[in-house]
Amino acid sequence: MSVKQDISGTLRKIQKEIQQLPNITDRLNFILDMTLTLFGASTGSISIMDQEEKVLTIVAAKGMDWEKKIAAKLPFNLGVTGRAASSREIIYVPDVTLDKDYVKLIETVRSELAIPLLTRDSTVGVLNLESDKVNFFSPDIINQATLFASQLTIVILEERIAKEAFEKSKREEDPVEEVLGYDPSILFLKHRIRQVGPSDISVMIIGEEGSGKKLVAKALHFISQRKNAPFSTVDCSGLSYELLEAELFGSFSGKIFNPGKLEQSNGGSLYIESIGDLPPNLQTKLFQILRDKTIPNPTSKKKEEVLNIRIFTGSKRDLLEDIQKETFSMDLYYRLAEVPLRVPPLRERRGDIPLLAHHYLYQYNKQYGRNKSFSTDALKALTGMPWSGNVRQLQSVIQYAVLVPQETVLEPYSFQQDGKREEESHQKVSRFGEGMEVLAPSENLSLNLAIERLEAIWIKEAFQRASTQEEVAKLLGISRGSLQYKLKNNQFLDGFST
Repeated sequence: MSVKQDISGTLRKIQKEIQQLPNITDRLNFILDMTLTLFGASTGSISIMDQEEKVLTIVAAKGMDWEKKIAAKLPFNLGVTGRAASSREIIYVPDVTLDKDYVKLIETVRSELAIPLLTRDSTVGVLNLESDKVNFFSPDIINQATLFASQLTIVILEERIAKEAFEKSKREEDPVEEVLGYDPSILFLKHRIRQVGPSDISVMIIGEEGSGKKLVAKALHFISQRKNAPFSTVDCSGLSYELLEAELFGSFSGKIFNPGKLEQSNGGSLYIESIGDLPPNLQTKLFQILRDKTIPNPTSKKKEEVLNIRIFTGSKRDLLEDIQKETFSMDLYYRLAEVPLRVPPLRERRGDIPLLAHHYLYQYNKQYGRNKSFSTDALKALTGMPWSGNVRQLQSVIQYAVLVPQETVLEPYSFQQDGKREEESHQKVSRFGEGMEVLAPSENLSLNLAIERLEAIWIKEAFQRASTQEEVAKLLGISRGSLQYKLKNNQFLDGFST
């Protein structure tokens, strides 16, 4: 029997069988399995459109592991699936290895067919058919698959499957998926979060400024049994010894004792950012409290309270070097870093930038009552930027582009945070290029040295655009304390006057 003859039979079987499957997941998987069998595809997926956020969420997939499936939210214009949704046209890639924009979620895929599921006014979702063979789908099969998809859209709408799938994905929102991304390094990080999150083990989160360490700590907390208890934070950078001691351990105001974050978070979790900046005396005090599991109370009216808390810490650097220099306590380190987790910088997962950019665009469009979108060139520009301030810097740039420039469709010059227009942005690109020769490889191929040089270029440029250190730090997506540290210690800023 030909595919053409089998289409109506398959649709009838789908309509009949899904009535017997009350579980929406089972219904979607049945539809996908029947579709893949009909067209001889080895793997594939069904994505449903979030009309507000303009992203596609995979609701059924074959050949994709569970963690990739729940992480995969594809914005318009991203990859084969996103292009099919935005163009409302079939996209066929006979050899995905030759498509530079292809988003690889399944290793074995060699050819892919993405068919938008359309009504007259909107895109309901996308049906993806994939094969492990190059150029697998013939023109005749593509035509038949298109006909099938149009009829399948009617079934999906009549049976309210799209609505149920969308509502289910919203109901089951996962704290771990607040860490956005499907790059392998991020998927591995999420896997580790799921492994250690439910336990009470202490976790040290290592990553550059703005990379999302606090988000990881919150995910760990909210998938644990402590999720309904307090989650508090303390940042050790930029605080004086006295303020930091008061923040952590409490202080007196007159005769009244104000409890610190350790006591306030008891029963829940405490995230300590920049733990490497904690002064030695306070390291000793923190270690003793964690070892003895008691909260010292300076008043004589009540006994010491038993400490029941989970500690997460964040660090911009590997503290093992600090231990060797004897600037950080080994005892405290091994109590805080029972499990270390590394958050990759944004430049190591550039494939996630369009997803993050669309997420923040939706967020700020909603917040400021705008309706802005990205041009293709704008997304390419964002993907190519160095992002020394990581995700926090990207968020700041998108916020600016939504709030300040007048254009509805954002272009590369829309991200220039100095109020200048397109023609002047070309001059800026030229000026930037003139400074890039310092990044040309020399005898010393140290990556740390290259990063230091790049940071110097960015800091100098930021001071051209802003008049105060606070404004410069905001542009760079880092704290003022971090900026001051770089100004003092970056050898390529030696003699640079602010």
